[in-house]
Amino acid sequence: MSFAFTPEEQSRVEVAAFLGIHLDPIGYVDLSTIIVLGTMYVFEFVALCYQLRNRDYLPLRVKNVPVMFSLYFGGVSWLLGDIFTGGLVHLGQSPVLRNCKFTVIWLRVCIGAYYVTSIFALRCYSLYYVFCKGKAFKGRILLLSLGVTGLSIVAFGVISMLLPARMTVEYEEILDMCNFNHTYVLCVLVVIWTIWAYTAVISWKMRKIPFCFNERVEIFATFGILLIVSLLNSMCLLVISIYPASLGWRTALVYTNHVGASIGYWVVMWEPTYACMFHRDEYLQYWINILKEDQMEREYEYSSNLNTDTTLNLIEYSNTPFKAHSTHGSTLGSTAISDIYTSDHGN
Repeated sequence: MSFAFTPEEQSRVEVAAFLGIHLDPIGYVDLSTIIVLGTMYVFEFVALCYQLRNRDYLPLRVKNVPVMFSLYFGGVSWLLGDIFTGGLVHLGQSPVLRNCKFTVIWLRVCIGAYYVTSIFALRCYSLYYVFCKGKAFKGRILLLSLGVTGLSIVAFGVISMLLPARMTVEYEEILDMCNFNHTYVLCVLVVIWTIWAYTAVISWKMRKIPFCFNERVEIFATFGILLIVSLLNSMCLLVISIYPASLGWRTALVYTNHVGASIGYWVVMWEPTYACMFHRDEYLQYWINILKEDQMEREYEYSSNLNTDTTLNLIEYSNTPFKAHSTHGSTLGSTAISDIYTSDHGN
């Protein structure tokens, strides 16, 4: 896959000019974008592996590391979709890349943007369910929420694939890029913005909830970042004419999408990850003390989906003196505090 200005690329630029389209050639700026963002995702993969390995560390556990791990793969899918359909690479040499319905509908939309926004909305709802309703987010409500989310994504993808290419997206051989149907783009954006509207309502309802560990900051910061991402995507797809033809717009969009998503991820995961690496026991003691002072043990028991059949639970632990822990792992690892999105079958 060449990023040099070859005669074929020059011909593509000239054909676009003949059609009245200013087309910036695919070049080394696009290659550097792929390298930078790819390196960022590799670094995050290493960090996620560390977080997954230490997922029994309570400050990390309540952040729900497995779900963050799944969001990472949603981000990777989104990145691949942006690269393949955003004008950063040539498509003509690969039958897979020329299959714009697959790269747009599944990689960029369903497993990418749709999944990421849906899981963020689900995370907000789980916090609302725990802190506003005072109920554990598990059992039927958990399965129902996951089922509705998963089925809606799959249904949207299947219906999109069954529609003719002219009604969704098709490969434009002359320009060597994916051509989006305006109405289909509008439908996708309506779905995404509907999810954001729902998330905004849930977030607003939680504005006065007395969280212990900056969850309010996490929610509103992440919401603000992803709102900017959605606004720029809407502008590029609806206002800018053939945005993949412009080097400036396609570069700005892909960086905004993925640097923004990365910042949102680290807003949630930075503090407990750093503490786990460098101040493991001290931060755990601080974390338990905050729960005791704010009398929020029960809420965080719910938010971490505690299995009540265990002999040691979060409330009991918070009422016991602090003990030093092994450098290889917290003694709390033996507790059955499970992740928010794991069903509790102990009842």
